Amino acid sequence: MRRWSAILMLVALTPASASELKINSDQRLLEHGGRRTTIPVGTQIDGLAFHDTAGHTHRINAQSATTLVFLSTSCPLAKRYTMRLNRMHEAYADSGMAIVGVFSNSEDQREEVVQHSQHMEFAFPTVKDEHGYLAKRLGATMTPQAIVLDRQGVIRYRGAIDDNRYENRVKQTYLQDALAAIRDGNSIETAETKSLGCSIHLSKPEDAGAVTYTQHVARILQDNCQTCHRDGQVAPFALTNYEEAKTWATEINAYTKARLMPPWKAAADFGEFQHDQRLSEEQIELIERWVKGGTAQGPSEAMPPQPEFVDEWTLGQPDHILEMPEEYTIGPEGEDDYRHFIIPTNFDRDMFVQATDVIPGNRQTVHHVIAYADTSGKARELDAADPGPGYSRFGDVGFEPASAVGGWAPGSRPTMTPEGTGFWLPKGADVVLQVHYYRTGVEEKDRTKLGLYFSKHPKPVPVRAGVAINHDFTIPPGEKNYKVEASWTVERPVYAISVFPHMHLLGKEMKVTATLPDGTVEPLVWIKDWDFNWQGDYYFRKPLYFPKGTRVDVVSYFDNSSENPHNPHDPPRAVGWGEKTSDEMCIAFVSILNASQWQPKTTNLTASKSQR
Repeated sequence: MRRWSAILMLVALTPASASELKINSDQRLLEHGGRRTTIPVGTQIDGLAFHDTAGHTHRINAQSATTLVFLSTSCPLAKRYTMRLNRMHEAYADSGMAIVGVFSNSEDQREEVVQHSQHMEFAFPTVKDEHGYLAKRLGATMTPQAIVLDRQGVIRYRGAIDDNRYENRVKQTYLQDALAAIRDGNSIETAETKSLGCSIHLSKPEDAGAVTYTQHVARILQDNCQTCHRDGQVAPFALTNYEEAKTWATEINAYTKARLMPPWKAAADFGEFQHDQRLSEEQIELIERWVKGGTAQGPSEAMPPQPEFVDEWTLGQPDHILEMPEEYTIGPEGEDDYRHFIIPTNFDRDMFVQATDVIPGNRQTVHHVIAYADTSGKARELDAADPGPGYSRFGDVGFEPASAVGGWAPGSRPTMTPEGTGFWLPKGADVVLQVHYYRTGVEEKDRTKLGLYFSKHPKPVPVRAGVAINHDFTIPPGEKNYKVEASWTVERPVYAISVFPHMHLLGKEMKVTATLPDGTVEPLVWIKDWDFNWQGDYYFRKPLYFPKGTRVDVVSYFDNSSENPHNPHDPPRAVGWGEKTSDEMCIAFVSILNASQWQPKTTNLTASKSQR
């Protein structure tokens, strides 16, 4: 009976909701499609490391590609793929490509996984996925299901191993084709397919029993906090071991419960984004239970391997590196410093930037960096008028940028624009780095670097900006919830790839939506607790198609009362549009691609009828 229970269970123990699972009529097997996955192809998974059942540590960046195949000790379809997986493991091992079998089901105990692996004679290592960590981190929903990550931790393929449970009837070798493409340096033609088999069964948080650091909390901190909370980074203290986490347990619980940390301002269930840093309700609950239960350490053998962080260039060596012309000194006291540094490029032709990365010269003081292109010469004039390196300015950069080139904030990951596109960097332009510096109580020095990754396409499509903006408003003094609206109408069909909300210190809330010509309202982003120091560009998980006539609407609220601790005026006074610290703005920038020049690639999500 146990053998078949894995097929029939559609309960709350699976990471995919029952509404997303159905019986494939051709196969008569449970099916889960790829389009609704929470972790789509193209997502970068940082610092992934785990122990296999033999005690060996695996790190994603140690292989040119790592395939995690989610299996089960009881799913009949998963068992059928043993020989095929063994052959692939042997065929690609010499190319530095690893296959690892992952057992995430809560009913599959560790000893049972070891015995099953020996009985099936797997040629590849296997992992008992404690508490379903890998399944949740990668969005796995079925067994068998393959997820391929490259050396940078980017998901390159997700879905079925092939198109038929019967090896002699296979026509489409999805996984093998994906591995061959990575080995040969080619793009993967079919990067996502539907998975057939048995659902993955994960235990609920309340079934976790006593919550401990090694079994539950360490993974949460590794994945969501340690990018910043480790030695030499911008966070004020480290959270890399049990003693450090125990010391700061009260703060961890309070800040995560209030959703102040990790810093992710976009509201849940309103827009879908890449690199979403929000903790799940389950993770917040586990932290609270750990703290209230006495911060138990847990068994040492349950401690996951420490991730290895990349403090150099995340995407590999950039095509071009720009560096601040000279070192800048940040004083120990005063307001945060917004400094702008001019870096000539001297390119003899227009370039198109597909991604940027930043290496701060001093991670203790650099809060964020935004790069702009200037062709007007105005930035040089501002620099010449301001003593010392660069010039200071709050709220804007003091000129009309030819384009935005990219940005960085602690914990953020470089995001690539779609293949064949890029941000325009005009011939001969200056790049202006806007660097936001914290003051640390002592004198600090910085010389930050910007890495540029150019599009290799012969005719890149430029990423442009649609702007919903309102210049004409005045916020009366004392108003706690003053409403300001803005809109922008799409003049030709476009694909939207990101949205960047912007206000100043009186900003309180901003919601951005897109209303299509047929009346459909598409949620873009909603910032319910605006913080000027944590603004950024939110990249959509998938490009959004906006037909001609689509209207992007902004509804924002401002607090110009004396109760607003960020109000620059005491007592409050009337505030309108302007570029100074004491002025305000109401803008939503939407990065767009002309639909007549670029369309997103489609992926094959259809299970072949030959699987019958």
